[in-house]
Amino acid sequence: MPDTLTQTLQTWHDFYLLVGTAAATLVGLMFLATALGSQLLNRETIPALGVFLTPTVIHFVYVLIIATVALTPILTRVPLGVLLVLAGLLSFGQALSGVRYMRRQQREGRLDQSDWIWYLITPVVSYLLLIGTGIGLLSRNSQALSALALATVVLLVLGIRNAWDMVVFFAVKTEPPHG
Repeated sequence: MPDTLTQTLQTWHDFYLLVGTAAATLVGLMFLATALGSQLLNRETIPALGVFLTPTVIHFVYVLIIATVALTPILTRVPLGVLLVLAGLLSFGQALSGVRYMRRQQREGRLDQSDWIWYLITPVVSYLLLIGTGIGLLSRNSQALSALALATVVLLVLGIRNAWDMVVFFAVKTEPPHG
């Protein structure tokens, strides 16, 4: 008999349907918000995209992918475990690559202490949860799916918070039209 998670994940169906739908909607809204704030994007602000904007979209995309994969009827532990470990490791490295830029922004007074929590520490925790979940699935730990749900919620909340931060940033930086 194949090692499918289908029966186990049936109890999670509504959860993943809800978070997947939310993530898909929020990805679309991120594109809209970015388009509306595009006049603020220039050569000087491009590095900020990689540290602040792109990871926020990626958080939503991860939630969407996790939800999609979790709702796949022939899912097995090994591919999902490997996928989560690889995604967690890759994202962990990507998050750390922004530290130098964040330090420079903080020295220039453009970064608050809370930005470290929301743009580095919390994402790193969620990526570590993904890695741990993947390892848990590979070792058949019964709590792995609860950890996956926690990581999914953390990524969704993180994306929402950081998207709001971006919208507020765009609103403050955008000058009203002169009439």
